Amino acid sequence: MKYHILFRACDKIESVHNAKRPFGLSKQEVIKVSFYSLYESLRGENFTFTIIGDNLSKDLLDFFNNFKDLEIINLKLGSAANSLKYQLSLVSDIPEEDWVYLCEDDYLHTPYSFKYISEFILNKETYTKTSRKKKNYMNYLIGNLSKLPLVIYPPDYPDRYQPPWKRLSFVFLSKYCHWRQITNTTHSFLIQSRDLKKFKKIIDRSALGPSDSVLSERLYGRIFFKKKVLCVSPIRGLSTHLTEGVMTPFVDWENISLKIIKDLKQEGLWSD
Repeated sequence: MKYHILFRACDKIESVHNAKRPFGLSKQEVIKVSFYSLYESLRGENFTFTIIGDNLSKDLLDFFNNFKDLEIINLKLGSAANSLKYQLSLVSDIPEEDWVYLCEDDYLHTPYSFKYISEFILNKETYTKTSRKKKNYMNYLIGNLSKLPLVIYPPDYPDRYQPPWKRLSFVFLSKYCHWRQITNTTHSFLIQSRDLKKFKKIIDRSALGPSDSVLSERLYGRIFFKKKVLCVSPIRGLSTHLTEGVMTPFVDWENISLKIIKDLKQEGLWSD
């Protein structure tokens, strides 16, 4: 199994919705911490890592150039929509069996993210299988979920547990954690290359704006899954959006970020 990480980065815009960044981090620091957490979580995995920069600063380019196994593409894209469209354009040459991680630059990952993700993917058929036995009438309607295309969304957004968002969903048990069926994501998710190409029209349309709602409403199954995919999120979350108010609960993200900053300082890649 191989991962292709397509990491979109732009340090010119502090926050799309002017939301505060946690732990007093600047946008540039958020990018460094987020990148390094993802990069380190891939240790032991088979992967390629591409940085898609939108007019990155010299400081950030110098930072990325310290990592010799990265491909760095720095263009003047001018918007999140253009950056996402370019990111999607790179998928055409990725083998169909490989997995693609479309990732934005402000998602902090746990050190064990891809250990958990890989184990779930390798055993997807077992973990997500549904059966018609024992009068489970819902399964008569939905069929066998293990045969559906899969999207993995590493964070666990706390607002999805608020009254307006509560809904019936499947929960799956893997070796390391539970996984909950979800119906809404941002544009930072994992999907197999063949499925990304299969649903290209929907994903391309969602890049206009970009629109997370178009992506979620048209791509993810809720109760019925005809021509849609199964989207799951881990419990506890394996990553978090580094924006106040939407961070994955029950994980000490500040401690994880401080550990990364300490490591980067030791390598001479962080300045106070």
